[in-house]
Amino acid sequence: MKKEVFLGNQKYFCLTVDTVNLYSCEFDKNMYMIFGDQRALQELACIFLLASQNRDKIIYLRHTDKFLPEDLHSFSTSDRNDELVLLHHSLQANTGLWKDLRERFRTQKGNKKSYTCNPRRFADLGHDDYQKFAFAENKDKILVKSKYETLFLIGSKSVFEVASGLFEPLSRAGAGEYRRNGGHAHVHLDIFTGKHQGLCVDYYDKALWNKK
Repeated sequence: MKKEVFLGNQKYFCLTVDTVNLYSCEFDKNMYMIFGDQRALQELACIFLLASQNRDKIIYLRHTDKFLPEDLHSFSTSDRNDELVLLHHSLQANTGLWKDLRERFRTQKGNKKSYTCNPRRFADLGHDDYQKFAFAENKDKILVKSKYETLFLIGSKSVFEVASGLFEPLSRAGAGEYRRNGGHAHVHLDIFTGKHQGLCVDYYDKALWNKK
């Protein structure tokens, strides 16, 4: 859903996306986690691509579940399922205004938009494509902020594109990994985050976990 609202004399554009079986939380100080099943992780790849293509818009993910499943309580500082917001550094949005902006985005009528994307578009990149983000001189990072029950992922076209390529392979391998080893298949995005932050994306299928 595409929406636009005024706050003060500033106009903000937003794309709202309702998500199912996607969970986000703060694991520890400056350590964050996102969980999803196969479909949710493929959608997450597409959402990262959507964010990469919309520098002037806030991408607002509204989770269907307001609370984390009990399985995930040990991975979070609370039982709350934090919402996700993706936006570009260049937008220079003040996250301190998010509480007011969110309320307006929730109540504002919008126009339905449909997008097509290939979640595997960046799934087959080589070592050098990822390694360049590890260089100290590379300032192209994802900044993660936690505020107002929301995790903000603030990045750029390049970093959102390359990071998106990790989610679709994880979405296909996750169930098999759990059946074989009983653990979470996951990818660390620390290479994309700042020096003192961490972001981990895990495969989690509530129905599969309940069968164990």
